[in-house]
Amino acid sequence: MRKTTQFVGAVLLGYTVVYVAQFVGSALYEGSGQVWAVLNVLSALAIAVALGFNLRRLVSLSPQHPPDARLSAQALVLANAALAIWFAHNWLRLLILPAGESVPVPHDVVWQAIGVLIPLVLVSTGWRLWRAR
Repeated sequence: MRKTTQFVGAVLLGYTVVYVAQFVGSALYEGSGQVWAVLNVLSALAIAVALGFNLRRLVSLSPQHPPDARLSAQALVLANAALAIWFAHNWLRLLILPAGESVPVPHDVVWQAIGVLIPLVLVSTGWRLWRAR
């Protein structure tokens, strides 16, 4: 189980590098929308996997664990849940957007927040899984 957990952590960390490169560099080339279409599917999967691992960790913490461990686990679950909700809402809105229309400005602002939260949540989760004992 430890090797699987570490593998998932490594995948989340590696995906974060790819995601950040696309997030920062997508304005520099044409056709970035096609890359985003693929990354949105991978992001949805990564967010769901991270949420599952983070919830499992929170539930597994006993009262004997230090309070800061429980607090950090709760914070990561809440950040991950907020990310999942925002991502699902915005992605659904993107999928039903009529061809040729642009994303409304409020949704674009949320995409920017999502673009910052994905690396934070996935690196936090991936690093914890990578270092799992």
